[in-house]
Amino acid sequence: MVEATGREEAKRQVTVAMIAKHAGVSRVAVYAALNPDKKTTVGISEKTKNKILAAAEELGYIPNDLARTLVSGRSRNIGLLLPSNRSAMSQELISACSRLFVDNGYLVISESSEGDEKREREILNRFLIRRVDCIIISWVGEESNADLRKQFCRCGIPIINIRNREPDYDCSAAVSFDEGQVMRMICGVLGNCGLQRLWYVGSGVPESNSSCWRRTHLQNAVTEHPGMRLVGMTSFLSAEECRVWVRRLAGLAERPESFVCYNDRIAQLVTIELRLAGIRVPEEIAVTGVDGYSDKFDPVSPTTVRLPAEEMATEIFRIFCEADYRRQLIRIAPKLMERETTPQHL
Repeated sequence: MVEATGREEAKRQVTVAMIAKHAGVSRVAVYAALNPDKKTTVGISEKTKNKILAAAEELGYIPNDLARTLVSGRSRNIGLLLPSNRSAMSQELISACSRLFVDNGYLVISESSEGDEKREREILNRFLIRRVDCIIISWVGEESNADLRKQFCRCGIPIINIRNREPDYDCSAAVSFDEGQVMRMICGVLGNCGLQRLWYVGSGVPESNSSCWRRTHLQNAVTEHPGMRLVGMTSFLSAEECRVWVRRLAGLAERPESFVCYNDRIAQLVTIELRLAGIRVPEEIAVTGVDGYSDKFDPVSPTTVRLPAEEMATEIFRIFCEADYRRQLIRIAPKLMERETTPQHL
């Protein structure tokens, strides 16, 4: 008989039969010890259970999740797909979801669509192939990959949308931050400071779906303050574009009194470029952002509205665990954080 090589030994799958033989017990007893949450017809003593677990550890037994999936129909995998995973808030949400799901026996597969509908489709197809138990997704577009949404529903895979719209399908729910309240908070702060001419700075050209939503909510919030106006809007793809645009501020027919930025990263960039151009922030122009996850090493701490990612993750997990999660729409209250880029109230 030819001896197995070290590599072949490493690849060997430790089976229930091998553990049973090593421990001197039946296969049914091994199954009962390794699956304490499953009902069996065999009762084993604590001593026998410990003996089996010790044998499994000694042999290097690793549970076969693929086999368990075939039996239970559950993969214990959760698909999380965001347009981008680079922002501080996205990272916080990914981390919070991972903690909750992993602590409860699931693996979170986190991916980014990079704002591309084709890439979104490829990732969603991979999630389908893996038969994830749920997808958590912020869609590239309101109607993107509609056929795959229906396919997830047909397969009985829950969809938890991260957006403000009502769920599209019976098998889906939605969790979002209250974007209307976000912009009402910002307009309230600026109004209290006596600032009336606002300019919106979005994300990317063309703007991302979430950036468009935020702009729309700002337009609505402005109407609640007499005399306040949205005098313009723009988007930047780079720091250089921002720099060039700031230098043209003096030539504007109506110079804004405040920039309302899509997120804190853009707010920091705008603040830095304004100050480099000799424009005082907040004395001459105020700046606000959205997300509230500034780092202590950031050069600017903008006034912002914090979006509590931890609370969003908690709601997502709660919905996933509910027997009837369908058609829920949960909006999470944001939190105002006044910092150095807005003046003191009048």
